[in-house]
Amino acid sequence: MLFGQLDPDIFALFAGSNRFLYERVLLGIYQHFYRSDLRFPSEAEIVRRIYEDLGEHADLWREDEAPVKLDELAPRRGKRLRRRNVGTADTQATSEAIIRARHIYNRLRATGWLEESRYGLKVTVDMPAGAMRLAEFLCNLQEGMSEQLGGLVIQVKNELEALQRNARENAPGLHKAARDAASFGRYLRSVLSALRDIDDQVRGSDSVGRRLRHYFEDFVERVLLQDYAAISTTSHPYRFRHRILGALDAVEDSVADIGAIAEAYHEARLAPDAARARDLVYEDLSKVRRVFEQIEEAFERIQQHRARLETRLRNTVRYAGRRGGTFLQRSEPILLQLDMLLERGKPDLEVSGMMERRQTFWSPLLLARPRNYRSPIVGGLLVLPPPDPLRDLRKRLEREYLDRIAVTPEQVARFLEKRVPPFGSSEASSFWIDSVDDFLAFETLRLSVLASDEAGGGNAVANYLKSGFRFTRTDAAGVDNAWLSCAGFTVTRTADHVTIEVPHAQ
Repeated sequence: MLFGQLDPDIFALFAGSNRFLYERVLLGIYQHFYRSDLRFPSEAEIVRRIYEDLGEHADLWREDEAPVKLDELAPRRGKRLRRRNVGTADTQATSEAIIRARHIYNRLRATGWLEESRYGLKVTVDMPAGAMRLAEFLCNLQEGMSEQLGGLVIQVKNELEALQRNARENAPGLHKAARDAASFGRYLRSVLSALRDIDDQVRGSDSVGRRLRHYFEDFVERVLLQDYAAISTTSHPYRFRHRILGALDAVEDSVADIGAIAEAYHEARLAPDAARARDLVYEDLSKVRRVFEQIEEAFERIQQHRARLETRLRNTVRYAGRRGGTFLQRSEPILLQLDMLLERGKPDLEVSGMMERRQTFWSPLLLARPRNYRSPIVGGLLVLPPPDPLRDLRKRLEREYLDRIAVTPEQVARFLEKRVPPFGSSEASSFWIDSVDDFLAFETLRLSVLASDEAGGGNAVANYLKSGFRFTRTDAAGVDNAWLSCAGFTVTRTADHVTIEVPHAQ
């Protein structure tokens, strides 16, 4: 449970008016002592770190919000601190900062962010596991996720390709690839959410200055230069999308690889039994496939929001001067004088003001250039090349090949009706294969049985066969013949109707 791992008062630091100060201090402590280094600081070191953050961010705790210079502190053994006077330091501000640093340390302990641990005579300050995870999330939220998620697409590709080389040893990589794909999907949603938020802020701005600040600080720096640049260059999913989907197809089509991955999942205790492990394998494969098959809509929405924001930026810059009134202030007196001259009817009068006299500039480069010579359009016969018999033969063979490998549910039904008696059952290992068409029908049936759900449906072939056949997966008798080797299954025919063979339309 979430609140079973966190202190009940852990969010109390951010409920008051000093939440920005506590945020800066907490992130400074976590990044300095607990994020990357395996350090065990004492209370004096923690207080000294808080004191340094107070000196760097005096605007967060002083009423005048003015920068201040403090004395230096040197930690001693235990909880004591030694103060080193600096000539230009503010003595009063130093004393106030020391008192405030100890108060902040006690608040961090009271709210569950820090805890003291004793090892013999030495007392160190540690951060609990739940608080450490929460602090890491706050750091990622502050830094942005573009750096952490920059190579997720490449990682997913490498993990799936490693499965093809050795499914048994690299099986945990599939589970990690599913998590990475889900993280990349959430990353795209966060970019889209940031663009929507900036769009709302721009529309709600009441001045040109605020609108431009939202454009350049939020849109350009935070989204366009970080997140959008990351997903458009190194993490662009279209670079490796087809390779990822191809690797998924290869893993799903290999029954041996699925079984090896499921056994590794079961040994790693990711699932309680073999059946649950196999279901988890298909679920992880489906997660990766859903993300990379549905990224087109997310990218289209991101492009639309980006184009809308860039158009509004151009319009804001274009009409910024006019909205401020400078254009109207310059043009209003000139237009009034022109109206007065038109009423008087006196020609050849000069108007005093900022309007300059029209001058004609002469230059050979300003003259109109003659058009290039164009050949006249004349009628004639359009000579078509003679048909190539080799090209026509190749097109016909390609069409016949595609028609042959596109197995329909009716072909699978006729294949089963010849091998399973009405209201009877047969093992898949007893099915004879006489031709390539029989092999294609059996392969389509095998993949349909693997991808079907508990009710016997889930795909086009299984939904069609569900009315006349029932399939049961079994590991007792596997299929091993001259055509293929795979896991076995049982087919039960629940009716006696015959599928009519309909020839292809020419």
